[in-house]
Amino acid sequence: MLKYLKAYFLQPLTQIEFRVSRGDRLFALSFLTPAILITLIVVFLPLLYALYLSFNKAEVMVIAGKGGVQMEWVGLNNYIYFLKDKAFWQGIRVTIYFTVVSLAIELVFGTIVALVLNQEFLGRGLVRGLLILPWAVPTVVNARLWGLIYEPQSYGAMNGLFQAIGLTSPENVINFLTPVPIFQSIPILGQITGWIGCTSAINWIIVADTWKVIPVVALLVLSGLQTIPTELYEAAEVDGANGWQFFWSVTLPMLRPILLVILVFRTMELFRVFDILYILMAYTIPVVAVRTFQETFVFGLFGRGSALAFLIGLFILMIAFVYINLISLEDD
Repeated sequence: MLKYLKAYFLQPLTQIEFRVSRGDRLFALSFLTPAILITLIVVFLPLLYALYLSFNKAEVMVIAGKGGVQMEWVGLNNYIYFLKDKAFWQGIRVTIYFTVVSLAIELVFGTIVALVLNQEFLGRGLVRGLLILPWAVPTVVNARLWGLIYEPQSYGAMNGLFQAIGLTSPENVINFLTPVPIFQSIPILGQITGWIGCTSAINWIIVADTWKVIPVVALLVLSGLQTIPTELYEAAEVDGANGWQFFWSVTLPMLRPILLVILVFRTMELFRVFDILYILMAYTIPVVAVRTFQETFVFGLFGRGSALAFLIGLFILMIAFVYINLISLEDD
């Protein structure tokens, strides 16, 4: 026994460290295994099955009084169908418009709110706490709330406000969620917005969606502002910089990493937006996520729906690749 203990304590330290690290890895893996198995069962197996469905003509059928899915291998036909479909590309244009406009509003107003909250004023802590309340509202509740605000009746909040300030009358209410193309009376601009699919309804829905998200963007930007060293502002002040130069030359470059993170996070969310558009407009605004739901669960075409979902994922991967390159350039 003494011989074995002596051999153990006199062996090289590197071997002991290797045994300890190997044991730690096995110990950590034993804790991770249940999570890995659950992820495999809940995420990856359904994902592989959906990928298999996308190569099949999978349709809901009722045979002998029993429901089921009829499978027929069609290869890439489902993908080719959408790539040749004009309605699909119309949905892509509408989705891109919704994403770009929402991102612009969220970043601009979120940064403005963060800059205000970064200043010293009475009750700043309370305002920061209340700011998160819109983000805490569930999306379904938020959609129903704005549905009541946009209600095309005199009791609608927005119409009531316009009547109170004299812009409209009780007999002349506005239907904010009418899918009417904007700028349609202007020759060239009306054609461009019509081609994109930009309507008054989608613009008002963008307002409703950004109202909920701007607070979290503001808090993320505020966290970035807290990390900027005050010495940079002091040096800029010595050089005679004004307020705009402070923001453009000091604040914005230092916020670029957090802005890129927000850009990645929100782009992924906005490109697959479904809930608020479906609740307020059903199938009227043909973004790709709504089209996916319609193909799959309304028409019962699981093959086409799966193919469309993977096409959306492909577009998101392409966007993510661009953002990852931007972040890599930022790190360099």
